[in-house]
Amino acid sequence: MRKRSTSVASIILLPVLIFSLFLIHVQGKLNEAGCSSSCGDIDNIKYPFRVRGDPSGCGDPDYEFSCVNNKTILEIFPGKYYVKSISYTDNLLHLVDVNFANGSCSLPSGSLKNRDGVAQDFRYKGEVDFATESLIRFVKCSSNVTLQFNQTLHYNYTEVPCLSRNGTYMYAVVDGRYEANNYPRTCSLVSLAPVNYHDELYKKIPTYEAVAKALQAGFDIGWSVECRDCSLAGKYCVYGPKASDTRPIIFECQKEYHEITRFEGNLIIAGIVVGGVIGLVIIVAVLVCVICKCKKRKQQPKKNLQNQQSSTL
Repeated sequence: MRKRSTSVASIILLPVLIFSLFLIHVQGKLNEAGCSSSCGDIDNIKYPFRVRGDPSGCGDPDYEFSCVNNKTILEIFPGKYYVKSISYTDNLLHLVDVNFANGSCSLPSGSLKNRDGVAQDFRYKGEVDFATESLIRFVKCSSNVTLQFNQTLHYNYTEVPCLSRNGTYMYAVVDGRYEANNYPRTCSLVSLAPVNYHDELYKKIPTYEAVAKALQAGFDIGWSVECRDCSLAGKYCVYGPKASDTRPIIFECQKEYHEITRFEGNLIIAGIVVGGVIGLVIIVAVLVCVICKCKKRKQQPKKNLQNQQSSTL
């Protein structure tokens, strides 16, 4: 009796559990679709983003902004950046380092990208058009490289006046993504700041005013929730199918390829050999059966004839 009541209870509870999970899923989707915040000039802040203080069901905690004095701020590595715009179509944020927002002479508040120009945070591994991207590296030197060395080699070294003092020279070095680490031996990299492409930066001798203008204008950075999830799973993030035809670009986790061990290889070879032998045995058996049947069919008329002759006699 107890077993029967238990099975009845299970039958009743299973649909209830499934329906509850369905309601939770629908509620999450409704929260995701219905949540929208604003801060200053940035309207319609929605999934995956949220503003600190939003209800717990809104946005993704990994993509949280703060709103200070009506300015949307992203804090990351360990810099602070004003969020100037959000493109949900291209999965792009346009950011400005808080230290450069007013055109002030300063170092970056943090290094969001590494010396190769790649975002260090796995939450922001989305796609950016490399043709529109540049880097400004802040390089500290113990001598005036533009005087000591051939100026042709260091045409893109622009001195930062507010940071050069007491025999130490700070330069803003404008380059692309793949021109790193070619510094004079008296210089070392301090930090870097990504900027969007500006023609003024690539003139023969860019002025610090042009550099400051580019820094104040900011840069684009992509985000990808899929890449975040892949990184948390210990996998690499790659373009999904038809990535070039879709906006936003869809990423997915790279498939893992397991390297076969010697033992596994031997098992595979043994399996192929055994399978081949079994297949050969089956083929031989089938051929033997067919041959036997053919012989029986040929022998049957002879037996019938012999029987007829014997009966006639």
